[in-house]
Amino acid sequence: MQKHSLADLVPLLERKLDVQPGFFESLDGEGESDWSFIIKVHALVEAAVSHLLTENLEREELGDLFSRLDMSNKVTGKAAFIKALGLLEEPERRFISSLSELRNRLVHDVRNVNFDLANHVKEMDAKEQDLFLKNFNLLSTEVTNDVRNLFRFDPRQALWYAAMAFLGIVYLKLRTNVVQEG
Repeated sequence: MQKHSLADLVPLLERKLDVQPGFFESLDGEGESDWSFIIKVHALVEAAVSHLLTENLEREELGDLFSRLDMSNKVTGKAAFIKALGLLEEPERRFISSLSELRNRLVHDVRNVNFDLANHVKEMDAKEQDLFLKNFNLLSTEVTNDVRNLFRFDPRQALWYAAMAFLGIVYLKLRTNVVQEG
């Protein structure tokens, strides 16, 4: 069985999505505001999900349609298709839904351009922080203190790694689909 490094898979997915090489990696830089970071990560995740649906159904002509569907609507959106087709597991679907909720909160009120993710998490009570961790954690099935602290004290880095994991999972799903056909 071939081993994969997540850091190696994301550029391969970027190529499939026709995204500028290094786009995801650039989101880890200091130059991005948290507002911009969330919106760009969501856009990349959404493109990956649309591509996964199109490729899985082997219907390139549906690509534009999927790209226009609401991401997290669990009845008529991409999330509904992903679940019905069994393309992603519950943690990945929860990640999509949570990222979409956060992104929607930010883009629908221009006053959020100064959003500070670390402050946002810091202001949460312990129960809300646990939910934040549960919703976004794709890093580890076992929630160690290191994982908990990463999400609590550096949530942007945690989301970046979680998004990397998500994108790697999507790439592997795409490869698996191609291998099964061939």
